[in-house]
Amino acid sequence: MKIDPAMDKTLGCLKGKAIGGTLGTPVEGKMQVLELTYYDPVPQGILPNDDLDLQLLALETVENHGGEVRADLLARMWRERVNFPFDEYGVGIGNLANRLMPPQTGSFDNPFQHCMGSPIRSELWGLLAPGRPQLAAYFALQDAVVDHGLEGIAGDMLFAALEAAAFGESDFRKLVAIGLKYTPKYSRTYQAVEFTLKNFPKYPDFRDLRAAVLEKFGHPNFTDAPQNIAFTLFGLLYHPDDFEKALLLTTNCGYDTDCTAATIGAIWGAAKGDHFPERWLKPIGNILTASHPIVDMGLDADLEGLAKRILLLSKVVMKRYAKMKDSALAAEIATSLKRPGRQVLRAGAETLEIDYGKLPVISKAMNVGVKGAVKAAYARYPLSAKKVGAKIQLKLDPKAEFLPRSMDVVLETPKGGFARFAILTPHDLWMSAPTDPAEFEALAKAPFDRFPIPLKPLQLMERTIDLKKTGAGEWLHLGGWIHLGSFNKYRIFPSAESPVVSFIDGAKVVELDTAYPNIPAPHRFGDKRLADIELRPGWHRWDTFFRRGATIRFGEATLVLANAYTKQLVPYRFYRKPAGVYNYGVK
Repeated sequence: MKIDPAMDKTLGCLKGKAIGGTLGTPVEGKMQVLELTYYDPVPQGILPNDDLDLQLLALETVENHGGEVRADLLARMWRERVNFPFDEYGVGIGNLANRLMPPQTGSFDNPFQHCMGSPIRSELWGLLAPGRPQLAAYFALQDAVVDHGLEGIAGDMLFAALEAAAFGESDFRKLVAIGLKYTPKYSRTYQAVEFTLKNFPKYPDFRDLRAAVLEKFGHPNFTDAPQNIAFTLFGLLYHPDDFEKALLLTTNCGYDTDCTAATIGAIWGAAKGDHFPERWLKPIGNILTASHPIVDMGLDADLEGLAKRILLLSKVVMKRYAKMKDSALAAEIATSLKRPGRQVLRAGAETLEIDYGKLPVISKAMNVGVKGAVKAAYARYPLSAKKVGAKIQLKLDPKAEFLPRSMDVVLETPKGGFARFAILTPHDLWMSAPTDPAEFEALAKAPFDRFPIPLKPLQLMERTIDLKKTGAGEWLHLGGWIHLGSFNKYRIFPSAESPVVSFIDGAKVVELDTAYPNIPAPHRFGDKRLADIELRPGWHRWDTFFRRGATIRFGEATLVLANAYTKQLVPYRFYRKPAGVYNYGVK
């Protein structure tokens, strides 16, 4: 029976992804060298994995839009269909809830923007652009900017280009070099892969190369992308002719193993086709199962059916993008990476472009660059908007009692089209420098207008604080009001690279005398770093004391609020006092 090469590689990519994800999932997050020799435990089917779930949703989105791959379309998919709370996923969804759009949803206020959530979604883009690595890298960019910054984008582009090139090349060293060609050279991901390619011949034992990679590119968050992307390539480089040895070597490097193992399996299948040892295929079978946080998943029940869908769609996609030259794609990628504040807006059939600059946050006034035909700009109080030349001038009323967390600016075109973009307001807190920890409880109960030690106003553009840049003194106090819209059990998580004490409404909820790396993931920890408490709707005062004189690493802290049950981030803003109509009846 004659084998269709495209089907062979597509199905091989999917089967390799399923094998690796099922092997790596049970040991995800273990940061030591592992000693796996087979599935442990032996599965009874393919394990659900967000690595594949999100690609299945993206597949539906591209199908529904006639083969078009665009960041705004994928963002809509996330907003409507994804309930994952994890890390960059949760931040991206929270930014969408604040009405931001890509690439700001990926880069703004995102401590996980350089992690593995998008590199693990690369296979679809390679399969939809077979033999066109530049196009695959462009698709990967559209995907990654929804919830990632530079390193996540770089990893997605690297793997997508590599997998697209695998339709015409099977030598792994050449494939890695091709993938590197489409990776931003100024990224840590590029540097980690280049280091791995250059140095693996010097280290007969992969453990020694692993140690060298961690020394140069290691990060305490096991999902940080550069270290994991290097580990993914280890198996391909050390064992280019033995799937089992390659898969196990990469997995035994530890860290984000469900991602690294799934990706090396996918790359192997794309390069070598559907030719895996039966002992790896039999335990997983052929049936896909989606994770529950994915909404209304419609997918083929088996891998063969999914492969046929992808092959059919790839023909539609390749026809749509047939006339788009690689030089134009490369130019668009370069512009997007160099101008992270840029956003494309669509007013019906018309296209506009804005540029926030550094952040989509206004303190008092800011100018937003605009390109395209704009007749007028509108905003509601307390924000005003005016088009002046190639800029939109924005101003906040300094006398406004209440500032919403997110506000819309609407642009009107001469043809009567409308497009909008969102502007956020900063967190407004009080800052002080207490000297005696015995004072903390009294300070957390003292009204800010009668505070017993000097207070200073502080604005935060994002939730993460550089403790070393907030002044001198052993301790730093930050306090403010947050407004909650419903009764619920909330997770209070002052993630700090310092000892920390935190109070809600004057009651101590967190007291930690140890500093940990700042990994503000509310679903990962169940210890004294955080507290789950029931809170009524309305205003609540949140005071946190950081021992600034005992910081580790960079001295970062991130104030996280999440739903204690779902672990999904709760969008919030700090205020210096209760305000607006919410303030009615507050004493």
